[in-house]
Amino acid sequence: MSYKNMKKIILSLMLMFAFTLTASSQEIYKEVRRIMQQEEAIKNDVSKSLDARKVATFKWDAIYYIIMKAAESSDFTAYQLGQQTDAMIDFVNRYINRLSNEKKKSQREIIMARYKSATTHNALFHDMDKDIIYGYVDNDKFLTQFSLDTDWVSALQEVKDNNY
Repeated sequence: MSYKNMKKIILSLMLMFAFTLTASSQEIYKEVRRIMQQEEAIKNDVSKSLDARKVATFKWDAIYYIIMKAAESSDFTAYQLGQQTDAMIDFVNRYINRLSNEKKKSQREIIMARYKSATTHNALFHDMDKDIIYGYVDNDKFLTQFSLDTDWVSALQEVKDNNY
């Protein structure tokens, strides 16, 4: 396991533990903002690979989307924001690891289709603005061809349950 992957696993575990503790809404929000800043730093770091920068761009956009839609909802909690952010990061990291471990193009395409499908049929906000939520879905320039309007907890559970 590379240092980079180990760092991501440790970050995910720290995030998971941070959210399972009885943290206040403000602490959760600050942690999510810190993660956004970390992803923004990666997406703007020209020393990183283009793929790493694009993945960071997707993660930043996904978190931003959740925050914006949550602000429109009277019953979306900071705890849910933390859960969704954590699940999204886990989902994307699991996906990238699965792709990087598969050498056959046909198998990679199956993995991509299964993960994409998990995001497109697990809507969180049921947003009807398809131009925005599907901005990545059929964009061949990104590995993360996922819907922004995703219940990441459900999508992650789906890929885990089906061993994708």
